Amino acid sequence: MGTMPVQALVQAAGGGTRLGLGPKSFVRLGGRTLLEHAVAACRSVAAQVIVAVPPAEVEAARALVAGDRVAVIPGGDSRSATTRLLVMQASAAWLLLHDVVHPFADEALVRRVLDAAIAHGAAAPAIPNAEFLYDRAGRLLHAPGDLLVGQKPIAFARTAAIDGYATLDREAAAGDPSFLTVLEKGGVRTRFVDGSGRNIKITTPADLELAGAMAALAG
Repeated sequence: MGTMPVQALVQAAGGGTRLGLGPKSFVRLGGRTLLEHAVAACRSVAAQVIVAVPPAEVEAARALVAGDRVAVIPGGDSRSATTRLLVMQASAAWLLLHDVVHPFADEALVRRVLDAAIAHGAAAPAIPNAEFLYDRAGRLLHAPGDLLVGQKPIAFARTAAIDGYATLDREAAAGDPSFLTVLEKGGVRTRFVDGSGRNIKITTPADLELAGAMAALAG
């Protein structure tokens, strides 16, 4: 990765409805909030971290993490809108998109993703599916290892995202495209690198319980 300037973008504007504990940014895990975990993971490689939180929580988030290398902005009405706001707020050639629901992304993983992105235009961590997958009628769709489960963070050239958004605007595309679709519309297909089984996503109370046990073992 060298000394190439990187800005990190943190998606933290979700309301945490499925988790049921209020905005996810302020949920505590191992003595720190999920927001603090995400910012710490990014600060090791980024010249600046830009965080998007619910508009009503901007001041609380600034009190928690804002500083000379961390800025906090209000997020949008949806995940994709928030991501676009973050990309437009950034100016570095290379960006790292992270999410507070992945508190165990470590520096080695982040650097692996960045190195692959600089070589290929965009990169993301992923792990093979561990279970047999069936449709609702009980038909087998995929055996273990057939598919990849994407994780965060995603690293990418900012120009790919800008071009992708412009293409989607011209096409007046319906729906809510994934961010990897945005990058592909910008001419860059994301390269997957080895993720980590520890890099879990916290969505439900059961996920948080598991994360708490993992944090306790690590501590």
